[in-house]
Amino acid sequence: MAILQPIINIAEILVTKNVTDAIISPGSRNAPLTIALARHPQINALSVSDERSAAFIAMGMAQVKNKPVAICCTSGSAAYNYAPAVAEAFFQEIPLIVFTADRPTEWIHQHDGQTIYQENIYGKHVKASYQVGADYSHPDARWHIERVMNEAINTANTFPKGPVHINIPLREPFYPSAEEQVVFERPRNIRQHSSKASLSQETWEELLDQIDDYSKVMVIAGQDATNPEVNQALKGLQEEFGFVVVGDLIANTKGEFIANHDLYLGQLDDSYAPELLITFGKSVISKSLKQYIRKHKPEAHWHVQSSTHVIDTYQSLTDIVSIAPEDFFKELLESLDLRAYKMGDEEKSFEYQEQWFNLERKSSRYIHQVLSSTDTWNEFTTYYKVMENIPAGSQLHLANSMAVRYANYLHLPNIDEVEIFANRGTSGIDGCVSTAVGAALATEAQVYLLVGDVAFFYDRNALWNNFLPSNLTIFLENNSGGGIFRMIDGPSQQPELEPFFETAQKMTAKLTAEESNMEYLSATNFEQLENILTTIPQKSTGARLFEIHTNSVENTAFFKKFKTNFIV
Repeated sequence: MAILQPIINIAEILVTKNVTDAIISPGSRNAPLTIALARHPQINALSVSDERSAAFIAMGMAQVKNKPVAICCTSGSAAYNYAPAVAEAFFQEIPLIVFTADRPTEWIHQHDGQTIYQENIYGKHVKASYQVGADYSHPDARWHIERVMNEAINTANTFPKGPVHINIPLREPFYPSAEEQVVFERPRNIRQHSSKASLSQETWEELLDQIDDYSKVMVIAGQDATNPEVNQALKGLQEEFGFVVVGDLIANTKGEFIANHDLYLGQLDDSYAPELLITFGKSVISKSLKQYIRKHKPEAHWHVQSSTHVIDTYQSLTDIVSIAPEDFFKELLESLDLRAYKMGDEEKSFEYQEQWFNLERKSSRYIHQVLSSTDTWNEFTTYYKVMENIPAGSQLHLANSMAVRYANYLHLPNIDEVEIFANRGTSGIDGCVSTAVGAALATEAQVYLLVGDVAFFYDRNALWNNFLPSNLTIFLENNSGGGIFRMIDGPSQQPELEPFFETAQKMTAKLTAEESNMEYLSATNFEQLENILTTIPQKSTGARLFEIHTNSVENTAFFKKFKTNFIV
């Protein structure tokens, strides 16, 4: 095994740089690295057979811990199975250290087993891709691997964070003999020091002068983790200067901000449009919000971001403000306060803000009145009741398709005390369950997943492991197909709706729960659902799966009526 000592040392380099979690998928070609990760006393190594699920589990862990998690697989198609999670991690700026074992270069495309072109396999969906040599006997091989590993982990951790790929060709033998000892040698730790970006005083003065020219200022928050500093500054800008702050559920903007906009934006004229738009964070769920701003473009649009990539979601970008959002909004509030103090108590107009607050109050009353009083069993109402019962201090994960969209309509007071997660980097249904499993492994908080049946069954290999955490609860909304396609005008009007878009099926998760040793209850009416909801506060000895059955046709009719009946 001594010839592969530089590979064994990779585990020690990871630990030296505070990477202490690894998800490994079984294989032979990656055996040396598997052995190193599994035997290192400071690495929490878990085995997940399905590479696609493994990568999403690792991503969920990295997202919660806010530090890199390593994943390791064998050569061939196994590496491609990482791709969906790698892409999601890239667009969500989540750090992953992706190890793929490979055949030596001379054996690629030679009709040998498990060989594909793996170098740069993830293309632009990683921050960087690295290839090491296949021969490790020369001292320079150790130097090279140490250098690559240091650069890769530093890159994954540098803002914007993200996945990096290290492709490792390996020759046989892969396994140590019975008498060999695996010894971890002390590596070099090449640290990378960076400084926070800041704006010059001249730039600040220019921005403040621009704000003085506008009476309608709106801030739109994209997906991000809860940031108390940002939320506190936004609250001050709203209360003191009349800013309108809009945030989808996944933005984690906790406070009295605009959150029910999906219900009414399609009815608004240009009098609600901002003159100055300030945006930050990543993706936005609300299609109606994006369409409204694109149609009613602001005179100026600042996007606050630390990266240099030009992101122009609303087709109106005028300025990229290269500074962290918490620094920008805190400084903006302080600067506006100071300027107001120097200029005296000038009365500010809150007319624009009040326009939006009137809509917010009206829509909030409507949502709660309709959903708390209806006796019609349907999917949207069950989402409302489940979300009402999510305890403070927990995590709520939302699967893609209708789950995240339904939830975005529901801004309930208790949700301000809950951290919201969703795979909105690529917005795919693959990996939603696995990500929640990974998150539950990385926290002691209770983790709840709201997921539809297609996304659940597509990713049920997330439950195919021996370490399902007891703090995980899955609410499976089963409407026997892809219900979202009944909501969309295009596919809902086609004869191919059921077999090709909705893909109707009658599967249930009962056997899956039994196989996974999960507590299981199901509901087909409000009484059964209430029985399930009473169990939420109870301490569980294992993971739980609650299945809620509804009818897709009835769901569509109720939701469309719900939206149509609200008049601004």
